[in-house]
Amino acid sequence: MADDRASRRHPYRWVIFGAMAGLYVAFGLVMLAIPPMVTEVRTDLGLTRGEIGFAIGAWAVMYIVTAPPAGRIIDRVGLHRSLGTGALLIATSAAVQAAAPNGVVLWLAVAIAGVGGPLVSLSAPKLVAIWFLDAAERPMAVGFYTSAPALGGVLSLLLTNSVLLPVLGGWRSVLLAESLVVLLAGVVWLVVSGRAPAPPRDPAATAWTADGGSPSVRMLLRSHGVQLAMGLGIGTFFITQGLAAWLPDILEQRSGLSTTAASNWAAVSLAVGLGSRLVMPGLATAARRSRMLQVTMAVLVVAMVALALGHAAVGVAAAVVLGLRSVLNSLVVVLLMEAEHVSAANAATAYGLWFSVVEVGGALGPVAIGALGDSGPGFEGALVLMAAMLVLMMAAVSVADRRRPRVGVPVAAV
Repeated sequence: MADDRASRRHPYRWVIFGAMAGLYVAFGLVMLAIPPMVTEVRTDLGLTRGEIGFAIGAWAVMYIVTAPPAGRIIDRVGLHRSLGTGALLIATSAAVQAAAPNGVVLWLAVAIAGVGGPLVSLSAPKLVAIWFLDAAERPMAVGFYTSAPALGGVLSLLLTNSVLLPVLGGWRSVLLAESLVVLLAGVVWLVVSGRAPAPPRDPAATAWTADGGSPSVRMLLRSHGVQLAMGLGIGTFFITQGLAAWLPDILEQRSGLSTTAASNWAAVSLAVGLGSRLVMPGLATAARRSRMLQVTMAVLVVAMVALALGHAAVGVAAAVVLGLRSVLNSLVVVLLMEAEHVSAANAATAYGLWFSVVEVGGALGPVAIGALGDSGPGFEGALVLMAAMLVLMMAAVSVADRRRPRVGVPVAAV
């Protein structure tokens, strides 16, 4: 047993993983480059809040369209070229943003990141599927890589106004500097992956194919595991991206905090999510994964109800606990990677399909929660709605457990 586990733990796996994760951190840095200096950008370009919000969201809109073909490209051309191309496109996006003379060009520049971004974010699960064959270790790797863009975002929020803007002198210079960071990360990836030995092979893995080739998109969509991951992903993205957009305002309204204090507590919640995503997925073995999903969802339900109905101090504590929402994404990704019909050969294709579907929830979450906040039910109604969604997701996991005695099959290596 020990020898079998050792054979599944290739000595180069963390080296190539680190190069990929470094590029993913740089991607997160660029994705949250403008929000900390939005006032400077708006003033310079003469944009309204609505116009700049539309431009900043261009990458997410593009993801819905570009994720499926990006997944197929990655599966065909491999990780080395896919991640290198993604780095080049993201660096180009940041450079064009820095040169944007108006909102239209800014939108187009951010949209470029929506083309290059999937080549990075969809390559990550494929790399894990290929290099991390030990089922006990794979969830930890998933937790690490899904934390990478969040870490980049945290660095952007912490450093932009306190260090980068004062030192570099303007928002355009900051974006150019971050473009160079992405290029550097891309070069590191190309060097490390170019020198990588052959990835490990798992002779015990099976390929779920009808004709000896890679499973078709239709077969993936018929997979109960893929369907479950898509359903849970829609709800997860609705909640995580909705709270990311509105948690400071919810705290300010429900707990009577100042704008600064509410933002600070929202940042604490984000930090809790980052830390939990580094630790909890590694503990989610196949035997306990469904239970961990359900327990996490139950804790979030309690926190949402407490924030909606509780005292101000209780609401602050509940908002911090809501940082655990970040764990859901990592656990759902593991479910997807280990679903039937998903192998290392088609991991990027499967993840591209998943991302295209679940991003619908990500796009609807901020809009729906904002609309409820402005209506009669208010943010309290929005929190109750999200709690109800979590209850339905818990029921879906329970039904899937009764219907299918195992989570999936080992991920095949290529």
